[in-house]
Amino acid sequence: MPGSFSSNHSNGGLTGVAALRKVTSGVGDVNTAHFGPYKDSLKAIDRKKVGPLYVAARKWVKVDRNGTSSIIQAEKNELTQQLGVQLRDLRVLDPYLAASYPSAILSRDRALVVNLEHIKCIIATDHVLVTNAEDDTVLAFVEELQRRCASCIDSDGVKQNANQSSPDLVVLSDKRDMTKENMFPFLEIPFELRVLEVVLESVCTHLELLTSELEAAAHPALDALTNKVSTHNLERVRRIKNRMVRLNTRVETIHELLEKLLDDDSDMKDINLTAKQLDMERTVSLQRNSLKAGQPPSSPFGAEPEDDDAVQEVEMVLETYFMHIDNTYNKLQTLTEYIDDTEVFRLHRSAPFIALHTSAFTELHGAGLHQY
Repeated sequence: MPGSFSSNHSNGGLTGVAALRKVTSGVGDVNTAHFGPYKDSLKAIDRKKVGPLYVAARKWVKVDRNGTSSIIQAEKNELTQQLGVQLRDLRVLDPYLAASYPSAILSRDRALVVNLEHIKCIIATDHVLVTNAEDDTVLAFVEELQRRCASCIDSDGVKQNANQSSPDLVVLSDKRDMTKENMFPFLEIPFELRVLEVVLESVCTHLELLTSELEAAAHPALDALTNKVSTHNLERVRRIKNRMVRLNTRVETIHELLEKLLDDDSDMKDINLTAKQLDMERTVSLQRNSLKAGQPPSSPFGAEPEDDDAVQEVEMVLETYFMHIDNTYNKLQTLTEYIDDTEVFRLHRSAPFIALHTSAFTELHGAGLHQY
């Protein structure tokens, strides 16, 4: 929440992700005069230097619903109180413990805790906190998130710039630019789902890129092994197979996570924080009106139309990127089959050679025994 954390520093004279890149990179030529009295606190975190203090406080990149970015430093207890997250959730988001916790999208009372590949963030209904901003892929995610959130549609359907000071933001001032692709559904869904959509797009696109790079390296290596069995070619294929196994595990994890969420309407409803908040307010209002009328408080039963809409909004986002990751997953399965077929072919081609040498060895060994 704005102004609720221990320190909240805006970008000052620099705007957009260009400022974030300079702040988080820690390079020596950054003009710290732009940051005024906060120039020392905006230097990149060095865990070795900070030591135990890192456990108490951490720097986050904060992006609000207007696309305005800032650097904040918040202690764990502040985050738990303001956003309703748990301490173990913050451990999940620790970039230094990335290998210890699986990918997850956790719904809490007032926030979503997202740990997907390189993206580790806390999403509230009006802002998002992103950690590990020193990573280039994370900064690219922040840049895209800022670009999308920076625009809004007025009553005439014209997209306007919500942050005139940032040169990184795109201004679409003509209705002809407002195609269905860039207008719907991103601008019509709650803020937390907008952010989740950008997270999933970043993760799925990154994994797809890694898969394409692996395919580009695998096919020449497998063809070379098919033409000639050599130590070099075998080692080359072995390394590619190891890369494929690791990447397949990462893709399969995201695939299973999205599939599990899509199979559970309750989980999808919990992800829609805005709908959940409105539902709670509606319930409180009904109970208050019942008490005023002298009737016992009543709780609504059954599925409400609003509940169906809340689930459909989440399902729309998840389904799109489930299809994306499913396509990447299928590419890896095809590549796996290709590698297996190549190995089978190599073994079949080597079988006569092995059988010939085995037979020759047996005959020589037998002849040696007859001499005694």
